[in-house]
Amino acid sequence: MKKIIGIDIGGTKISLIVATVEGRILAKGGLLTRTGKTEARLCVNEMLRKLREMTAVARVRKRELLGIGVCIPGPVNTQTGVVPWSPNLRGWQGIPLRQIIKRHFSVPVFMDNDANAAGFGEKIFGAGKRIKDFVYITVSTGIGGGLVLGGKIHRGASFCGGEIGHITVVPDGNLCKCGKRGCLEAYASGTAIGKAARMELAKVKKSKLLELAPSIKRVTGENVTQAAFLGDRLSLEILRCAARYLGIGLATIMNLLNPGMIVLGGGVIKAGKHIWKPMMASVKKEAWPAAFKACRVIKTELGEHVGNLGAAALVLSKDIC
Repeated sequence: MKKIIGIDIGGTKISLIVATVEGRILAKGGLLTRTGKTEARLCVNEMLRKLREMTAVARVRKRELLGIGVCIPGPVNTQTGVVPWSPNLRGWQGIPLRQIIKRHFSVPVFMDNDANAAGFGEKIFGAGKRIKDFVYITVSTGIGGGLVLGGKIHRGASFCGGEIGHITVVPDGNLCKCGKRGCLEAYASGTAIGKAARMELAKVKKSKLLELAPSIKRVTGENVTQAAFLGDRLSLEILRCAARYLGIGLATIMNLLNPGMIVLGGGVIKAGKHIWKPMMASVKKEAWPAAFKACRVIKTELGEHVGNLGAAALVLSKDIC
């Protein structure tokens, strides 16, 4: 039985899977993402060690492993396989990651942007199997988009295609990690939601959030979601605000590309109705009616491992990606 490996490198954690070519997960593991030049190199070594343990547990013979796919935030040059600059991965820029992994496992290694890979994962294993034009959007530590047009990933002239997190939703607005102001990511990502909560708590100092985090400085976007499900008014309002901006981003995609489907994944989407209902109201308000009517907006069918399965799918996509 042939096996594939999917590595999803995120701003806060690295997730790893060993799977079959049909997308059945045989082994999974993870570690925290470490940033800074020295720490990043140590993190890569730790990741390789973890992968060796996982392949041993899954009893993967060398001849059974077809290849390894890696997805990472930022505009990845799929030919060079070098880690690009990313606002969420300080110290990782310039690491020849594909070469390092290939040297350790002696199999083909493929790299792509995380949202591109997740989009392709949906095409191979998920909701995009029977649709040619759709967009995958991840709303997590940051916000990224993968454009699947005509059944193929559209990367753009300089591998920046689909960077929806960096469209401007508020001119001269909040500072984004990318250095620009007013980006969608600065208003609707998990990072932005946590920051908004900390700023509001400094004013009101009364919220269920204070029961979920050790201090105001350590309140996260995940805490906001937890508090929203407990009925916390401040958290609900913060999520409604983020959802409004996220809706503007989705409407922009609908108006520009007129896709048949938008698939959403990432930790922020776990807020469920608290993010979904106000987001869809915003999309309906901002999108052209014909574009809105033609586009299904759904949650990923691949769950929390959409990034890993997308990365693994890159191994199967040599003639498509």
